[in-house]
Parts: sequence; C-alpha cells; structure tokens
Amino acid sequence: MKPLKICKLRTAGLISVNSAKFGLVRKNADGSKRAHQGIDLQANKGDMVLAVADGTIVGVNMGHDGYGYTVTHQFEYEGKPLFAFYAHLSQVAVKVGDKINAGSWIGKTGSTGNAAGMDTISKGGHLHFEIRTKQACGLGIANRLDPLNFVELDQ
Repeated sequence: MKPLKICKLRTAGLISVNSAKFGLVRKNADGSKRAHQGIDLQANKGDMVLAVADGTIVGVNMGHDGYGYTVTHQFEYEGKPLFAFYAHLSQVAVKVGDKINAGSWIGKTGSTGNAAGMDTISKGGHLHFEIRTKQACGLGIANRLDPLNFVELDQ
C-alpha cells in the first residue's frame, strides 16, 4: 500500500527537512511552534500523483485557498475509514465518485494555493499529503495521522 515509495521530503525553502514532516514542526514569526498538517514530498510541477490505496474519490476542489487544487479519497485501513488528501495539484484526473486502485493516476503536482511559484524541486516544489480520520478538518493536527506511516521514503 505504498505507491509513494520513491518520494523524498522537501527541503528547499524550509529551515530543515523536519519542517516537511507532520506535527508541531514549524515556527511562527515569534518563535512559537506551528502545526504542519501533513508532509511535503518534493516534486516538480507536472509529476504524476498516484493514489496510496484502493478507494473512492470523495472530494475534488479547484479552489484558490491555501491548498490550491486538491483531491481527497476515502479508503479503509485496519477496518476503519481514512481519507488521503493531496494538495497543490496542477491537474486533476478524477471526479467525485470514481473508484480507484492503489497506484491509480489521480492528477499532477503543481504550484497552486500557497505553493505558488514553487514549480521545481529547487524552488520548493512539492505535493502536500495528509491522512485524515475525517474528510474535512480544520486548522491544527486534530483528526490527522502522520502520513509517514503510509508512505515509504527514498532517503
């Protein structure tokens, strides 16, 4: 269940590789800790994004918020429903209701939302990836799991 196994964490534009990880790993201007809700996997604009599990597409957002173009798909893990969330896409190849398999093409990486201008790895280009216990989550890390438990990085 790990089709993202060839990925590396983003480093460009960050203080350290830890800032690309999940949790209270980023800092506000005043030095206080700030949550990162997922992981950032380095990518050039136009790289293929593949589904991490069999499931159903439950959300496609072509909005212009901080996440930009996004895809959410529901899947089952250890008998429980979870949601994979992919953000900053440049192209979406699925629609709500589509059944997908692990490794299915769901879109292409991009630089939408707050990743504007980050279209190459050297400029901080990345896929923002989350695992959620609810389809829609607010700020912070509530209702999210560490995505590193669902991907295998190429370090």
